Amino acid sequence: MSAGRLIFLNIRALAIAKVLTMAFGLVATAWTARHLGPEHYGFIGFGTAFIAYAALFVNLGLSTYAVREIARDRSQAKRIVDHVLTIRVLLAVLVGGLYALIVYALDKPFLVKAVLWVQIVQLFGQALIIDFYYQGTERMGVIAGREAGNAIVTMIATLALVRGPDDVVIAAGITALSVLFNALLVVVRYTREFGAPHPRFDLGAWRVMLTAAAPMAVSVFAWAIFSHLDTVMLGFMADKTQVGWYAASFKVLMLASTAGHIVMNSFLPQLASAYGDHERMRLRMHDYATTMLVVGALASAAGLTLAPEILMLFFGEAYAPAVNALRLLMAALGVIYLNMVLGNPLLVWHRQTGYMAVILTGGAINAGLNLWAIPRWGMEGSAAATLASELVCTAGMAWLHRRAVGQLYLGIAARAAACALLAVASWVLIEHLLPQAVPRHPLAVLAVGGTCMAMVYAAAVPLAGLVAVSRLRRLVGASA
Repeated sequence: MSAGRLIFLNIRALAIAKVLTMAFGLVATAWTARHLGPEHYGFIGFGTAFIAYAALFVNLGLSTYAVREIARDRSQAKRIVDHVLTIRVLLAVLVGGLYALIVYALDKPFLVKAVLWVQIVQLFGQALIIDFYYQGTERMGVIAGREAGNAIVTMIATLALVRGPDDVVIAAGITALSVLFNALLVVVRYTREFGAPHPRFDLGAWRVMLTAAAPMAVSVFAWAIFSHLDTVMLGFMADKTQVGWYAASFKVLMLASTAGHIVMNSFLPQLASAYGDHERMRLRMHDYATTMLVVGALASAAGLTLAPEILMLFFGEAYAPAVNALRLLMAALGVIYLNMVLGNPLLVWHRQTGYMAVILTGGAINAGLNLWAIPRWGMEGSAAATLASELVCTAGMAWLHRRAVGQLYLGIAARAAACALLAVASWVLIEHLLPQAVPRHPLAVLAVGGTCMAMVYAAAVPLAGLVAVSRLRRLVGASA
């Protein structure tokens, strides 16, 4: 099977699952946010950000290391799976205990602590996730099934059990237990195909793996500063309602970046296997950059344009004050997609140390900007800090990436941005020409505006030379 066809099939599998995941996730998120209210939903946002840091110490970069090594030598897959699961389960026990003590010492109400404590279960779910095996062997359908199953279980449980602010601990527990449940299901599937994973205690092998994964672990931890530090710092420095508003905006950012993770996860095994062959690296990167930037430009532009309707439809009028923060995060989204293009391939090309240095620098800048901006502008200041630090980080990644392959894809980015601007302008013009009597219900605006922008964008992209329609037809036809 050709690399292009395999990548297309993996993207298709993940895309189908992500559509389902996003649909179910939006229902669960909207239901939770509306029934808990901004203040109690802020508890969930704070808890999600806080547990994310603990989860990083459970993984320690081992997933990225495992994908890289399995993609290059599949004969070592079983051994790597056994070692990674053993290390991560031991870490989950240790980190979970320390996390519980830290939460106990926090100067927070008991209800907030309860939300944080119940999420400890999620650490064990994260430890048992073996997506790295199926990503390294390019069987993305299994990953897609786990993610879709997680979203379905979470939605059903949320609709059944979350009824009001008093259910905030239940809402947190649903997310944590769903992660564990679906991780176990994939382990059962793996066991049926290859036999049960066995604990392996080999300190020499662990030292080799952890040494190679250490820069990745530091990089991922620093990246989490981008992703979660703003919410955590708001939780300490701003009122609970602002935290809830920002948590809703940040949830939209995470959902909008989903397509980028689909593309990235589908391409990384091929990028890893191309390492050492400069021409193959350049060819794979051109396809990867084109796909990622075409997706990212539309996602960012649509989020900026339709931010008020997104908040009103999914979270309700109580979250309307978050619109400016959401727009800033949607601007940051476009930079995040470019960052994924330039940065993530470095991890599978043995350039994790440089990646780590850039991410640490960006993380430190993000922390400093948040300390300065939150007291002055609250959640908008935090969102602006995220945008600024992403720009700094992307500049560093560009320098490293150019040294690796000698190209930066600025032409692709410019053409994708031009197509996105054209799509936005088309909808702005149509909306301006609509009679004032036409109702502006958020659902109608999202449906009509989103469809309009998507159609104009889809027509503009081939004309800009970003996508060869003939090649796309061959891929679709070959995989049908």
